[in-house]
Amino acid sequence: MLLLAPLLPACTPTAEPSTGDNGLTGTAVVLDDTGLSDSPIEEGWIIAVPEAAVDDLWSAAGVAPPEDMPHANIPLSRDQVTRAGGVIAPLDREGRFALPAKEGGYLLCRLKQTESGGERTRGCGVLTLPAAGKLRITDGEGGFHAVLKE
Repeated sequence: MLLLAPLLPACTPTAEPSTGDNGLTGTAVVLDDTGLSDSPIEEGWIIAVPEAAVDDLWSAAGVAPPEDMPHANIPLSRDQVTRAGGVIAPLDREGRFALPAKEGGYLLCRLKQTESGGERTRGCGVLTLPAAGKLRITDGEGGFHAVLKE
């Protein structure tokens, strides 16, 4: 008599989000000015739009470039970002993200869902991204800031 064992699916660990060829990853936190520790930004996206396409992005959104970039609160959709040649990185529950951007100058913004179902920026900044590295995004009373970690 021949006994057959059922085939079990292979178990593989969940992979981190792919960053393509460049390996650009980061974390996003809310800074607390009351003495509490920083907390991860658990929702929304980090967007990166090439500097050469930023004027087209503002035009597509129907707005003038913001004067106060760290506090920019502009209606902007993920679709407008991708049509402008930008990339989008979702934030996970620990505030981590993988940004599939190539080396060069970018407008970086935090994008979040509004209560009415639309999307808006929650601060922006300009940064020259390397081919690989780690970013730290902060948001707080001082607004949005993006820096490269050493």
